[in-house]
Amino acid sequence: MPNPKGGGGTKSPIDRFILAALERRGLTPAPRARRGTLIRRLSFDLAGLPPPPEEVEAFEKDGSAEAYERLVDRLLASPHYGERWGRHWLDVARYADSDGQESDHDRPTAYHYRDFVIRALNEDLPYDTFVRWQLAGDEIEPDNLQAISATGFLTAGPHARLDVPMEEEKIRSRLDELDDILSTTGAAFLGLTVACARCHDHKYDPIPTRDYYRMSAAFNAGSRAEVPLAPWKEAVKMRAEGKKGAAPTALAAADFGAAPRETWLLERGDLYLRKERVELGFLTALTSGKPAGEYWAAAKAAGTRDDTTYQRRAMAEWITDTKDGAGALLARVIVNRVWQRHFGEGLVRSVNDFGVRGDPPTHPELLEYLATAFTSPSGSDRGMGWSLKRLHRLIVLSEAYQRSASGGSAAARVKDPENRLLWRWLPRRLESECFRDAMLAVSGTLNPRAYGPSFKPPIQTEALQARNVKDPYPRDAKDSSETRRRTVYMFHKRVIQYPLMQVFDGPDATGSCGRRNVTTVAPQALAVLNDPFVRLRAGELARRLVAEAGESPAAQVERGYRLALGRKPSASEMETSVRFLQQQTQRRAARANGDGAPGPRELALADFAQALFGLNEFIYVD
Repeated sequence: MPNPKGGGGTKSPIDRFILAALERRGLTPAPRARRGTLIRRLSFDLAGLPPPPEEVEAFEKDGSAEAYERLVDRLLASPHYGERWGRHWLDVARYADSDGQESDHDRPTAYHYRDFVIRALNEDLPYDTFVRWQLAGDEIEPDNLQAISATGFLTAGPHARLDVPMEEEKIRSRLDELDDILSTTGAAFLGLTVACARCHDHKYDPIPTRDYYRMSAAFNAGSRAEVPLAPWKEAVKMRAEGKKGAAPTALAAADFGAAPRETWLLERGDLYLRKERVELGFLTALTSGKPAGEYWAAAKAAGTRDDTTYQRRAMAEWITDTKDGAGALLARVIVNRVWQRHFGEGLVRSVNDFGVRGDPPTHPELLEYLATAFTSPSGSDRGMGWSLKRLHRLIVLSEAYQRSASGGSAAARVKDPENRLLWRWLPRRLESECFRDAMLAVSGTLNPRAYGPSFKPPIQTEALQARNVKDPYPRDAKDSSETRRRTVYMFHKRVIQYPLMQVFDGPDATGSCGRRNVTTVAPQALAVLNDPFVRLRAGELARRLVAEAGESPAAQVERGYRLALGRKPSASEMETSVRFLQQQTQRRAARANGDGAPGPRELALADFAQALFGLNEFIYVD
């Protein structure tokens, strides 16, 4: 571990690596951010919600050295942590609540997978178990309903339901579906573009076509199904007795039976050019001394079911094996994903591509250290035992994470304008879900109910123009307490995206999304000005300000700033805001028509609230 000259008081190993890199370039890091900035940064980062004003004030007044650490622990223990970080993984897993493609059928039971992800993160399920269950939870723990729901990862991608007699189209669709599963497995867990080997040996990475088809054999043994959420023997009995509906079902993965299906290596990916039949196998470049057959034999020996091949379990054991399998790379990829979500960029910036064409790590020794510590047993020195919460804690307690977005030396801005060496904090825009949730929280109308079926919020008629959709989006959806739940529970219909999510760069779930685009375009400002959801929340915030601050415009302004931005307004902001309320009240009164609508003062206060939602300081986190 490096021992930088300026890191004499540094406790975190993370900072030792970063300070050493900065010293080699002669750069000075920025100072620590102020406490009000830190609590807002940390609250959005770990929980996805703004901190209440009372918590900000208490944190700013608490001068103890342990205050920040206590805040970290409290946020990691919050149920909102799983909702925040579950959304990150759902991006990677390409989760949605409908099939996509032309018909875009709804998936009313897909939400069980989403709920599994959130619960697993809140319970700090070890990451290697988290991965194994998503590939083969039904084969590993057939009586664990969460493990069964976890296999929704394999069914989460787009799917075409073909009601056509042409066998060729059915085979082609099946091959495309297997490609989606294998491609997502490679990108999500290993950061590799495995799908490039479907038609030819990978041009850059050591992935031959043979490996592609041998891996696909594990998934070719089964398909998506409505799986009973019941212990395995109970589910078998229900099926035998024809008791449909006796237990809830989840869209999940299931093998066709105990016998593997034929899998062929297709020359140039052509379904008519069967070159040779292949057996189960894994990536040769990531396998050392333990062949696929040995993993498979062990999986079958440990299993208790007689209606599944256990090939997916064999893959799950290989992909998490740090000694003879892909586990070392698996750890590096997830450590990099977590780092990216905390700092805006990964140590490897191409988070879904660790191959030859991907970006090299900015701090390779740090990545190696974190991955090794992450997989080491929790009882060992600095070992985390695959615990994501321990990884989060180590990162956010570092000095690098707590730095200000301003400050630092002038030389740093010249030598490292992209902040690759992490000499300062980079401000980041809220993701679309956090933006929506923040408006609900600040307005005081966020419904905290967790889990369960996804809700369908109202969508403007102009956005409901999709054709040939078998399950059309309801045109009469209403704003209600149910639709004011956190956005992670919103029904994601692939063909008809929620407009506010779409304009703020929400992913379309057609493929694994390791990193969202972040754009700054005019429609975003127009959405804040015109979107009905934004206006409704502004009206609710206005009523909250009256209830909590009374009729004084100055008191309303101060309370609005504290709720929305976590701070008091400056003198000039107070003067400008009060004058705006006075002038806007006069304008609203001049246009009043006496039809029983809210009065001029309430409308003017709603205009002020809406202006708060549109501030950069509300939408960005420093």
